[in-house]
Amino acid sequence: MDDVDLAILRSLIKNSRITISQMSKEIDVPDATISNRLKKLEIDVIKRYTMILDWQKLGLEITSIIIIQTESEKHESVKEELSRLEEVSEVYSVSGEYDILIKVSVPGIEELNRLINTKIRSIEGVEDLTEMIVMERVKEDVPSLKGL
Repeated sequence: MDDVDLAILRSLIKNSRITISQMSKEIDVPDATISNRLKKLEIDVIKRYTMILDWQKLGLEITSIIIIQTESEKHESVKEELSRLEEVSEVYSVSGEYDILIKVSVPGIEELNRLINTKIRSIEGVEDLTEMIVMERVKEDVPSLKGL
């Protein structure tokens, strides 16, 4: 990966809907180069294009971070089952006292309670969990590539 690839990625981070022509002008590289590099990046680096939504405007008023302890031999299956829950947007395997961290969005407290008690706690291998309700989104973005 060179400076041109990084410039393409930075441009996409700022505006994933930018056209190849606009990117070409911004980076000062020919359209064909941008197009070829982008195709390679989409194979090797770019997992997918997505959006950052305002969940509250969609009726998902509550965002919660939940940390989960698992039985060590069931860790993999717990991760897979959590990943299948539609309310769960992120699943991380973490170090420390807890094993998994998830982020969920739901319409209200009742739905959060139902999710935790009927779906998450019922997953075989979940030993304990702690939930934290997000009070304010201070920053929700993709990381920049400044260090690269």
